[in-house]
Amino acid sequence: MNIIIDTSILRKDRGFLNSDILLIKKLAKLDLLKIHFPWIVFKESISQNLLEVKNGIENAIKEISSLNRKGIDIEEYEKLKEIAKKLETINLKTEKSIEKHWERFIIDSKAILHEINEEHGKKVMTSYFLGSKPFPVPKSRKDIPDAFIYESILTINEKFGKTYFICDDKNLRESIAKNEDCQVFKTYEEFFDSDIYKPIDSEYKKIEHFADELIVLKENVDKIEKYAKEELYRDLFAGDEQVIVHENIPSDGNEGALQGIEGELVKTIQFDKIQFVDGVFYIPVEMKACFRIEYFLFKADYYLCEERNISIIDHDWNKHYYLVEEPFNVSLSFKCTIEQESIKYGEFEFDYEPAIIDELEIIEK
Repeated sequence: MNIIIDTSILRKDRGFLNSDILLIKKLAKLDLLKIHFPWIVFKESISQNLLEVKNGIENAIKEISSLNRKGIDIEEYEKLKEIAKKLETINLKTEKSIEKHWERFIIDSKAILHEINEEHGKKVMTSYFLGSKPFPVPKSRKDIPDAFIYESILTINEKFGKTYFICDDKNLRESIAKNEDCQVFKTYEEFFDSDIYKPIDSEYKKIEHFADELIVLKENVDKIEKYAKEELYRDLFAGDEQVIVHENIPSDGNEGALQGIEGELVKTIQFDKIQFVDGVFYIPVEMKACFRIEYFLFKADYYLCEERNISIIDHDWNKHYYLVEEPFNVSLSFKCTIEQESIKYGEFEFDYEPAIIDELEIIEK
């Protein structure tokens, strides 16, 4: 089975740390499937990783350099300056580090990285001017990378046969779906739930056995729920202002700061979707709640949102923006993890994967 994963999926887990990609990787290492990466997916992912990592290191250097203004002793401050210099050295190697991170995953998973075919450029530009697949309209520049991914998938189909494409980009997914040699899925979950995956799952379960531990987990659902709720609160309120980014937040950059959670979290433990990878159980949890999110809204836009439950917190933030707050109905998903050995010895030492916001719904008046 040939699997292709789009940038829209990979950007949600740039460290290759979540259970979905770990399972895909292990299945690939067992030769139960083959992963294919178009070169554009590889480069898009690396460029986004590089931007975020460099920004993170540069911000850390700035914070360290300003600590003397906050009352720290000169001896400790000089030591911190040495740390900042080391961070500057590391920052120079960031691009190579990120490439090495990706190359290690490709090698470990026995994936194939597909270079751009010399014919792809011509086909992409022809489609660009005509507005043919995957361009929704002629001369849509933002869809050029997707067009190279589209052509790469067609080439992979010709060489390796039928492919299975996991993609959260609606336009690209629907364009590829029109090709009978490629089946598409919006999420890892859709792929794992599909009939096409069942034979692979059956083969995998012959190799990894965990039935006894699964029974124990089901008998201790209260412990899982308690841990999941506590860790979710810690995750959501990890800083003074936890930033939420979603297209339904009408601010610049579609981002706002979480101010609070209204009502009780509704929890669902999905035992039928538990994954077992390298001696670790990954337990899917879904939660729903009402979030109060604060953000800056352009004043002219405020009057276009009269049907929404937006409250102005500060009318005079500046001449362009109101500071506002709005409630949203939110659905989150994440996974608790626990090692097999921990269950065997009656210990429940959980860990936690960061939550992902699946839905952030507007609440109308």
